[in-house]
Amino acid sequence: MNLIVIKALSVLLLLVPKVFQESNRITKEELNLITGSWKGSLTYLDYSSNKPFSMPANLMVKQGSTKQELILMNDYPQEPNANSSEKIKVSKNGEAINGYKIISKIKRSDGNLEITTEHKGKNNNKSALIRNIYILGINHLIIRKEVQFKGSMNWIRRNEFSYTR
Repeated sequence: MNLIVIKALSVLLLLVPKVFQESNRITKEELNLITGSWKGSLTYLDYSSNKPFSMPANLMVKQGSTKQELILMNDYPQEPNANSSEKIKVSKNGEAINGYKIISKIKRSDGNLEITTEHKGKNNNKSALIRNIYILGINHLIIRKEVQFKGSMNWIRRNEFSYTR
C-alpha cells in the first residue's frame, strides 16, 4: 500500500511543474487578440522632474512576418516626431516574449489576460530588474514597464501604454 502511495505522489510531483509551465505559455490566438487599431495614452515617469507625464497615443497592431510576431506602430498626435514601431515576438514554445521568460499568466476577473515577464537590465543607466506587464483583451490593452533598481525593494512604474477600442 505504501509503495502505491509513494508512486502516486511521485507522479503528481512530476506533473505539477508541467501544469504550471504550460499555464505560463501564450498562444498565437491570445496574441492575436490585440491586432487592429487602438486609442489611448502613454504615461511615463520623467526622471528629471520625478513626476509622471501623459500624452495621447494611438496604436496599430499588425501581424508580423511569422505567426509568433506582431508589429506595433505607435502614433503620438501631439508629438509626431516621436512616432515609432516595435515588435512583440513570442518564442515558438510560447514561454517568452521578446526573449524574456513569462513568469506569470493570469486570466483576470474582467476577462482580460495578464502576462508578466522579468529580466535583468539597465534603466536610466542603473542596474535593475525590469518587469513587463501585458494586459490583453478584445477592447482593452495595457503595456506596462516597471523597474526595481538594484539594492531597492520598491518597484517604479516607468511607463504605461493604455488603450481601448
